[in-house]
Amino acid sequence: MPETGPGSAGSRRTWLAGGAALLVALAVIIGIAVVRGGGDGDPSATSPSSAAPSPPPFPAAPVSHADVATLTVPEETRFAQSTFWAEAGTTYAVTMDLRSTKPEGSGGRSMYLGVTLSCSPQAGGPGISVGGTQNMLTGEETEYRNQGLISVPEDGPIDCSIKASAPYDDVASDGTTFAIDGTWRAEQAEDGATEAPEDGLPRNLADDAVDDVLLAEVPLEELGEGELRALASLHLTTCTIVNGSREDDRAWCSKDDLDEAGSTASVELRAELVDAGGEVCEVLGEETTEPDYIDLYRHHRLLSLELVETVPGTPCGDTVRVSASVHNDGPAPLVVHRSNSSLVVVGE
Repeated sequence: MPETGPGSAGSRRTWLAGGAALLVALAVIIGIAVVRGGGDGDPSATSPSSAAPSPPPFPAAPVSHADVATLTVPEETRFAQSTFWAEAGTTYAVTMDLRSTKPEGSGGRSMYLGVTLSCSPQAGGPGISVGGTQNMLTGEETEYRNQGLISVPEDGPIDCSIKASAPYDDVASDGTTFAIDGTWRAEQAEDGATEAPEDGLPRNLADDAVDDVLLAEVPLEELGEGELRALASLHLTTCTIVNGSREDDRAWCSKDDLDEAGSTASVELRAELVDAGGEVCEVLGEETTEPDYIDLYRHHRLLSLELVETVPGTPCGDTVRVSASVHNDGPAPLVVHRSNSSLVVVGE
């Protein structure tokens, strides 16, 4: 009989068949492991670090929002409401530009309108509240411009809006309906962003007085190369009545100094280079408003200026000084208010 032991041909065939089966089983197991482990088509195989970051839920700066509102005296409204996304450690310059006109044929010679730009981080913290009050004369377009700086400690949204208010019902303009065009814009302030301190405001300027009312200084190393941009808004009232120029719970116009002829005022915005000794060594530029007549009927006035100048490549000094000054041609004294007066300087 043929041998059937371990060394026989039959046993070798049996061993080979068993080995082949084992190899097939291993291949199947490995294939299953690969599929379960995830391939190119398996979203779960993508590591968290390689996933694309989610975009912020609101637009990032630069961003602007324009809107039109209609107001009927006495009434107030909030409009141009929108939100932008702010990054931690970044300062943003937010500007407002608003225009309105008291309609021809409406009651009275003038009509009061107060406006406020408000920007607030949703997470809380310091915000912006700037604007102005003016009496609009019939048929004349009146402009409101103001600005501020804002930043957040952590990434997050900032809500901005404009409030317009004509609240008095015992006036000749009661029932007047008029339109308001408003825009606010938020931009990253790249370098050296600063706001002038409000020390010394409010203050009273006598007839024929000239005074620097806001002053900001920025080291050149913070501005870097390029341009600087300065934005100033000054809130003024003329002393035609005692209680028309109140702030800090007091009247800033003395009864003995009143003059119903009002004031003619102009504002100058000036940028200078200052050396290590504190002396001005170069004037970078200046802008001045046209003389503006603030009479009994206008009474309030918001005068604004913008200055853009190039920083020299080889400057004579190490600091840029920007000043906003007021010249009162009289005859009435003029009040420069702290509320709604601002000077912002940023690098471009």
